[in-house]
Parts: sequence; structure tokens; C-alpha cells
Amino acid sequence: MTPQLEKVFFNFILENRKYYDLVYPNFFRNNEIKFVYTIIRKYMIDNREALTPTPRQILDMVNLNDKEGVITKDILKSILNVNLIDYDRTNFIEPNFNAWVLSNRLKAGVVDIVDESRNLEGSSDLDEVSLIADKIKNMVEDMTSTKFVGDDDDLGSDFDDVENHIQDSSKYKVDCGISTLNHILGGGWDIGTLSILMAETNNGKSLWMQNLSVLSSNLGYNVLYITLEMSERKVMKRLGAMRLKIPINDYDEISKDTDYIKKRINNLSKTNESGVDLFDKKVGKIYTKFWAAGTATVNDFDNYIQRMKEKKGVTFDMVVVDYITLIAPPKGMGSDSLYIKGKHLAEGLRALAAKYKCPVVTAIQVAKDAWNATDITLESIPESKAIGETSDCVLAIIRDSLLKRQNQFRLKLLKQRDGDFSKSNIMIDLNPTYLTLDNDRFLDA
Repeated sequence: MTPQLEKVFFNFILENRKYYDLVYPNFFRNNEIKFVYTIIRKYMIDNREALTPTPRQILDMVNLNDKEGVITKDILKSILNVNLIDYDRTNFIEPNFNAWVLSNRLKAGVVDIVDESRNLEGSSDLDEVSLIADKIKNMVEDMTSTKFVGDDDDLGSDFDDVENHIQDSSKYKVDCGISTLNHILGGGWDIGTLSILMAETNNGKSLWMQNLSVLSSNLGYNVLYITLEMSERKVMKRLGAMRLKIPINDYDEISKDTDYIKKRINNLSKTNESGVDLFDKKVGKIYTKFWAAGTATVNDFDNYIQRMKEKKGVTFDMVVVDYITLIAPPKGMGSDSLYIKGKHLAEGLRALAAKYKCPVVTAIQVAKDAWNATDITLESIPESKAIGETSDCVLAIIRDSLLKRQNQFRLKLLKQRDGDFSKSNIMIDLNPTYLTLDNDRFLDA
């Protein structure tokens, strides 16, 4: 690395303030450039709204910090006297700059990993070793990330660009498979959002999320169903009854006939619900992953999704988590405040939805004072009101004693950012043979 190229990189950073958080002073080998960059970088990070300092301001800042007078006016002038117009930005500056940043991040990361691995010496505590393993894994992901490469900043949407006004449900929504719910949601689940189903204990939260998983997967979407309470086998039994139309009470015996089950699975792509033969019908896949309650964090979900993409080439269009309050907070985070814990978990799931451009659907139990109630409101959210505040959509599953006798549910919209607010109540029947939700209709006038 020549001093001249480092000067080019130095001035490139001056024009692109986003790189101050990415480029550390020790990336520079030239001590004079390193000294000046350290001063400017600290100033720009401490003053996020500040404009890039002028050469005169830089000189003043250097003079205040250079007690020994090492950086003369001529030295500073030579550092700043670089005209980036003389260089090909696309074919010279950017590729060389990106390679320089990545190589330095790799070298720094290796040192950090070695330092962290020293904490493993003599350790036999599984939780402690797992925590160190998570730290090292995050270090590897950070040091090898190339997200900084290129000038692909999201600069928002230009109102005058007509393309930005197109509301294309096929691109930005996931069809939930229930026509009335789709109507309420304005076409389906919005990608990048968090939706909450709320109900009292043993009142259909898992059943609803399993039905929603099946309905969307039958429409061609890949769904990840994370279960933190019910075992994978029990979930597969319910999904199988719902999707393959096998009576739930007969499932244990019928499932032993693997040839029959395979035939039913293959038929998913050949027929519709009416039994009419179709050609090349696209059906999605459902993957079920179990973690014991309180043992998995949102970061564990993130790592699993990445591994599925790397090992099986599967990307998920929808993630269902059964359910939010059973997720463990990040290691090291105290759980004294239920509000803070709920806020962190909801924000984590919402960030997961944004990262993978998919909807995340989860559930929560209502507070005990809302049990057996004929109506549920946002005030019925227990433990942490932050969950309702953070979520984009909240739906209440209402099932009093009368509805239970009639095998019916009422679904009530409590919060939504987009859609038809004039219709907020849906009645839907439960088919106890297959545990499916059928015959949905609006209750609103």
C-alpha cells in the first residue's frame, strides 16, 4: 500500500462520511495520515450532524491535538491535496478501497477471535462456552461481511418516480389464504412486518398459526414454523391433518403408511382443494424447527435461516413463531423489566422480518383478566405493552363458551397500518376432523 493510495482513500472517506464507522485509524500504515484521520474521525463520530470540516478547520483541530508539532502545514497540505476527479471512481477507487477495507477487517477480526478464544482455556461450563462461541460466530460474520461494497445506500423513494407508487401485492404481500383476512390486510401479510395473534391459553393460537402456515404454503410460499412449546412431531401431525386432509384422530395409524403419505404429499402439486387436476401447481415447503421454551433467541432463528439457505438452498417467504414470550432474551441481557424484554423481542422479530423481506407472525396470551371474555382489546396484552406498540398488526382470537360449543372462532382486528378498517370482525368455522379453518365471513355490516 503506497502513501499516495492511502491519501486517495483518506480523501474518499472525507467525501463519504458513512465510512467513518467502518474504517479504523489503524487501517492506515502512514503514521501522519493515521494521526490526522484519528482526529477527524473522532470529531465526525462525536458530532453526527456536523458537516465535513474544511481544510482550515482540519488544520486547527490538528494543531490542538498535535502537542509535538509533528504535522506541519505542508504535511497536512500534501495529505489533503488530492483531487479525486483525477481517478476513475468506479474502476479504480471503489474496488481498491473495498479490498483495502475488507483485508483490514479480516486481519483485525482474526486478532479479536484469537483473543476471545483464550477465554476458552480451562472452561468447562457449557453456557460460558456457548456464549463465547456466539461471540466468535458474530465476529466471523462481521469480519467477512461485504455489505459495505458498492454505493448501494438506500436513499429512500422519490415521490415523483411513478414506479414507487405501485402497490403490487404479488411483490410486497404474502397471501394468507383466508379471503376475509386478506381483505382486512389489504391483500395479505406485508413483508418486513410483525403481526401478533392474541388469545387466552388453550384457545387456538397454535392452531391458527398452523392453519396460516398451511394456507400460505399451499399458495406457493415457503414457511418456517418455529415451535417453542409443542414438539415437532405434534406440529407435524397437525400440519399433516390440515394439509393432507387426514382425520386428526386417525393420523397416528395412517402416518405409518409412508407410501400413502408420500402420495398425498405429491398430490399437493397436482390437484386443488376441489380435486380438479392441475398442471405444475406451485406449492411451498413447510419446515418445522423446535427449541425448548426459553432456550432460543432471535439470533438463533437468524442463524438457522441462514444455515437453511446455505445447506438446503431454501429461502423463507414467511416465518411463524409459536410464540413470542417463550423466546429467550439475548445472553447477558437482564429480564427484570418485562416491558424492556417484550420490546426487545418484538423489535428483534421485526428486524428479522425486515432482514429477510418476509412477514413474521407470532402470538401472545391475553392477560388473565381477559379469560372467558366476549371481547378483547389491546389493553389485554399482558407483561409488555411494548409488544403491541412495536407490532404492525394485532389480531384477537375470541372464543367464548358458546363459540366453543359451535366450533367457531371470532377474529377481531385490533391494530393495522394498512387495509380496510371498516371491517374488523371475521367469523370462521373450525373443522374438528382436520383442525382446519373453513367458511370465513365478515360480521361487520
